[in-house]
Amino acid sequence: MRLSIEYPETTSVARLVALARDAELRGFDTLFAGSAFGFDPLMALLACSAATTTLQLGTAVVPTWPRHPLVLAQQALTAQALSGGRFRLGVGVSHAPVMKMYGIDFDRPLVHAREYLTVLRALMHEGSVKFRGERYSVAAAVVLDDAQAPPPILLAALRSGMARLAGEVSDGAIPWLVSSAYLRDVIVPAVHEGAARAARAVPPVIASVPVVWSASAEGALARVQQDLAIYPHMPFYRASFAAAGVEVPDDTRWTPAMLDAAVVWGEGAQITQRLEAYFGAGASEVVCSPFGPSELIDHLSGLTEGAP
Repeated sequence: MRLSIEYPETTSVARLVALARDAELRGFDTLFAGSAFGFDPLMALLACSAATTTLQLGTAVVPTWPRHPLVLAQQALTAQALSGGRFRLGVGVSHAPVMKMYGIDFDRPLVHAREYLTVLRALMHEGSVKFRGERYSVAAAVVLDDAQAPPPILLAALRSGMARLAGEVSDGAIPWLVSSAYLRDVIVPAVHEGAARAARAVPPVIASVPVVWSASAEGALARVQQDLAIYPHMPFYRASFAAAGVEVPDDTRWTPAMLDAAVVWGEGAQITQRLEAYFGAGASEVVCSPFGPSELIDHLSGLTEGAP
């Protein structure tokens, strides 16, 4: 299995560096870091690059609205150069409630994402851009003498529209918190449709999932209610649950149906079986966000293609 890892509970850069060293030894493909309200993921991953040699390092994901595409192109190309070509840039439109904290109007995210990626790709692949759209008007260049090949751009995609856009213009779709069935029936076909529309090769689908080590559904539910309570409040996640035929209750508490639809849980063979379902659904890689004891990391690392 091509497995990568993301540690959502980590808020210390020093701790992330230690986890990166461990992830490399265990054979994980990529260490991903998200963007919340702690460290800056690009800067933290650069610290990880200095402590590793083969591990790929990626953001999952950087919100697009607060960072101009020119700024992000500069940051991503710099990260790629300093990591020796091991960087992967995951971006996403985030959510209206989160952008409200920034004072940013969240309007027509698909239009925004298309223009953003158009500018970003041109700057990273061609070194310059002249673009005028509804949201962005950019005439700029990026010059980096020691630039590596541009890092892949991965687009967060929860619904079919964003997945189609990922197929058209990104280097991979990275959905989070969706079931293997939803991946198979909604995300993967939409990515293929987008690629066909753009007459380009189909980019990979990278499923990002919480993995909870628990012998019982009750224990797993308690863990996700503790650590993932925010997600049922977010409109996009509520919509993706609804599209998968799973009701989110008015009090937004996790239910057994939500757990089974969006979380890999169990012990040992049960976790392996649930992960295999994502590959069977069309994922080329799975990013695991582990919640549980050290046995969980041991089990996951034993499944990786690069397992020692």
